[in-house]
Amino acid sequence: MKLSNTIRSRRAFSVGASVLSLLFLAAAAGLRADTIDISLASVGSAADSGQFNSTGDTIAIAPNAAWATALPGSSWVSFGSTGDTSAPGFFVVPNGTVISFFDVFTVAGVATGGTLSVMADDSAAVLLNGVSLMAEATSVGNTYSTCSDFGIGCVSPVTIDLPASLLQTGVNTLEFQVAQRDGSSFGLDYSGSVADPLPVSEPGSGLQLGMGFLILAFVGYRRDESQMQMRAIPLETA
Repeated sequence: MKLSNTIRSRRAFSVGASVLSLLFLAAAAGLRADTIDISLASVGSAADSGQFNSTGDTIAIAPNAAWATALPGSSWVSFGSTGDTSAPGFFVVPNGTVISFFDVFTVAGVATGGTLSVMADDSAAVLLNGVSLMAEATSVGNTYSTCSDFGIGCVSPVTIDLPASLLQTGVNTLEFQVAQRDGSSFGLDYSGSVADPLPVSEPGSGLQLGMGFLILAFVGYRRDESQMQMRAIPLETA
């Protein structure tokens, strides 16, 4: 009897360990990798509290007629009415002025990278978490016929990679140093995204798999118990 109890205890322990292992596998099966795209777009402080500039709130503005259409999901922005020369309250930003525009966003996981398309009048430098991604277009040989003749300008977007090595889990900051070099209008427009792969739970599939494992474990345990009881019945002697 003592030996039978020992065997039964060992079998119970073995079954318990097996059940825990199977539950772990079921939980893992209920997770899948899903990529969340974090949207980045110039919309102004009123629509996104993470956007502001070195003078205060960032605002959406009516664009200058010579500018390209704002990128998908974005608006041309500034610190005042500096786009459309016929808009109420329009004013000319003095040459030599550089205004920093910020976009603070959060990455929940470990980002794999991203892209960003940018336009500005006259030009702009772009930084991610304090590291330069693109410098302002040089003034050497630059006529600024509409805005900058090359680099970041206002007639077509420039696309910049956002390296995974610079994106950090938690708070990240994009900075756009927009420069006025040759008078008239002034503005910024950008749009892009950051890929953030996150494990997403699928409780339905994990639960179903886990229940299946538990049923199999229980049936196996009951079968072993029955077999042990059969072996424990003494044979009658004639």
